[in-house]
Amino acid sequence: MDRQEMMELFRATADIQTQEGIAAYRAFAAALTTPILQKIELESIMRQLFSVERLGPGAQAVYPIAEDFEIPVWVLPGLG
Repeated sequence: MDRQEMMELFRATADIQTQEGIAAYRAFAAALTTPILQKIELESIMRQLFSVERLGPGAQAVYPIAEDFEIPVWVLPGLG
């Protein structure tokens, strides 16, 4: 989507009280998702520290942790 189309879509979000405004708001948010996620992927410190594993819808991330560790281990799902 080019800059002009984004501007038109943004203008349409001003009338949030109508069905058209709500639809424009959702479309505008969806249009921003891809560039934001691309930027996060490039600049996220968490993505530099840890590997990224893409899971399908409804999939559970399960990673067994060895019990013979001498130091505590914390797992922080959802970071990055």
